[in-house]
Amino acid sequence: MSNGEGQETTAPGETKEQRFQRLATKRTQAALQKIRLLTNLTGSSYAYTPEQAAKILGALREAVNALEARFNRVRGSQRADASFSL
Repeated sequence: MSNGEGQETTAPGETKEQRFQRLATKRTQAALQKIRLLTNLTGSSYAYTPEQAAKILGALREAVNALEARFNRVRGSQRADASFSL
């Protein structure tokens, strides 16, 4: 579902959670497919340096770390486990 400008709209009667599940599934599948395509570059048909491989892996790790930080953030407050002590 799209409004023609790349923005995906909510289906009629769709809740925020349903929209999240629909879009997260679609976008995660697309991201995993792109990573599989990068994996194909490790075959014998290509030549790359360790530095090039490290740069690709570093960029992917940085993107995943940023995503994880955004998911772990609680809107406007600290996470409940941030104040853990023994």
